[in-house]
Amino acid sequence: MRLNTYLNEITGTVAYWISPRGEVLPVSTNHIDIIIKNPKKFGLTTEKIEKIYADHNERMGSEGDAREEIILELLKHNWIRIRRYRNQGYSVNVDKMTKKIKDTLFDWANKLLNKGINGMKEGDKFIPVNILGFGDHFLKRTTIQKVADDVLYEAHESFDINNSVVIVESAEDFTYEPKRMDDL
Repeated sequence: MRLNTYLNEITGTVAYWISPRGEVLPVSTNHIDIIIKNPKKFGLTTEKIEKIYADHNERMGSEGDAREEIILELLKHNWIRIRRYRNQGYSVNVDKMTKKIKDTLFDWANKLLNKGINGMKEGDKFIPVNILGFGDHFLKRTTIQKVADDVLYEAHESFDINNSVVIVESAEDFTYEPKRMDDL
């Protein structure tokens, strides 16, 4: 029996939220569902989320304009959204490509390729990774192995161990305490 399930054997998709502190949370459903169930951990309130959905005339939890507004606001507060699409690779959403984001993605890729995250290990080192920065229009198309090999760094940059990621089991395990985003 293998300890790790290789991600290239999974038929569905795999997703992660990474907090500004570098806590990696595997998402078992969808990104917005985790936010709705744990609004305080993301700096939100249930009332604020309900208002955003009402403003867009959308059903709570639907994946439309309200979801996009909420996720973009989280990205502005240094959250990272990752989704692995079967046969397409990883989609990584950030606000701006900063040194800390580079460190976080470098460590995430290394952990996923080498040890695995929550029992799942990436078995395809050449799977595409597409990184999009909504705030700075950063766009990088690469592979997970290249992210793990430091392709995101400039010549003078290297990994800062203080920016290592920590794997958490649930949103309740986030130690990150965000400021309330009432200005959303």
